[in-house]
Amino acid sequence: MNITFTDSAIERLTPYIGQGDALLKLVFDTEGCGCSVNGVPTLWVVSEADKNDITAETNVFKLIFKDKDEIFFENEMKIDFSEGNKSYILKSNNQIYNAGMSLVDKR
Repeated sequence: MNITFTDSAIERLTPYIGQGDALLKLVFDTEGCGCSVNGVPTLWVVSEADKNDITAETNVFKLIFKDKDEIFFENEMKIDFSEGNKSYILKSNNQIYNAGMSLVDKR
């Protein structure tokens, strides 16, 4: 998976990531969604990767995700930041996965 961060997303995420002391994790969060195929893409800030995490190719930050969640995403995606609703946007050329994606600090 290849994820490109826009300049506005980079500007907003840099304070959370620091000098590499934290990782970004793209999660297909299913908690409270009813079943495992109904989920919401969310960004987490974590201290370390889990054993089933894999690394995405990105233009700036190290981003990990669960290997089992790869099926829910396209190979080429972009993470942007919207000043309007103060949230992140996960999108591809084909669709918007989440126009109001939150950032959750899980450290």
